[in-house]
Amino acid sequence: MATVIVLLALCLLIVTLSYLVCCLASPWGTCLRCRPGGKNRTCLACNGTGRRPRIGWQLYVYLRRLHRDGGQ
Repeated sequence: MATVIVLLALCLLIVTLSYLVCCLASPWGTCLRCRPGGKNRTCLACNGTGRRPRIGWQLYVYLRRLHRDGGQ
C-alpha cells in the first residue's frame, strides 16, 4: 500500500512540474470562451485576441508581485 501512495505522489509531482514547465515555456493559451468560433471581438476574457494567460502563469505573476511588494 505504501508503494501505491509513493507512486501516486510521484505522478502528481511529475504532472505539476510538467504543467509548470508548460506555463513558463508558453504562458499564453487559447481563450476558452472564444475557442469554438475562433477570435470573438466581443469577448471580455481575452479582449478579442483569442489568447489569454494560463492559470499557472497568473498564479506565478501574483506570487511574484506579492513577494516584490513585501506582502502588503
